[in-house]
Amino acid sequence: MEFEERQVAEKALRQMFIGSQLDGIKFGLSPATTFVYFMHYVNREPDHLWINIETKWNVYSSDAVLFPGSEQEMGELTEEEQFKLLYSLRREQVVDIKLGNSSPHLYITFKSGRILFINGYHEEYECWQAGDGQGFAGDEWLVVAAPQNGIATLFPQN
Repeated sequence: MEFEERQVAEKALRQMFIGSQLDGIKFGLSPATTFVYFMHYVNREPDHLWINIETKWNVYSSDAVLFPGSEQEMGELTEEEQFKLLYSLRREQVVDIKLGNSSPHLYITFKSGRILFINGYHEEYECWQAGDGQGFAGDEWLVVAAPQNGIATLFPQN
């Protein structure tokens, strides 16, 4: 992931997610796929947001300093554990969002200080996609953690 690509992607993610609240969960075909909804409850666009997670993730406390570097360094969560972790973040406001330095690991910090960490590295597959609107493609905004530390963005150029 190039430095400039990372900066552009972080800017888009911050524009989309900061100030939004975790609003819902849709479980995928397997425990490895989770669709998380976010919403801006104030007059702000884009207002309906989502992250499609296709890799391992976890929620860390505000004092965490070490995060995994890949899926292999992460434990397995059952669907029940995933639900409980995400439910514990319900309606919490996003105060920061950033990407890892070399891999597009996603760090979403909530008002409580807890951090939703989503692995961003896989050799062959996309790890996560974040966008706006109702579908998987994003209406106007889309950021994708591409294979082998890639990052791709699509957003309005105002």
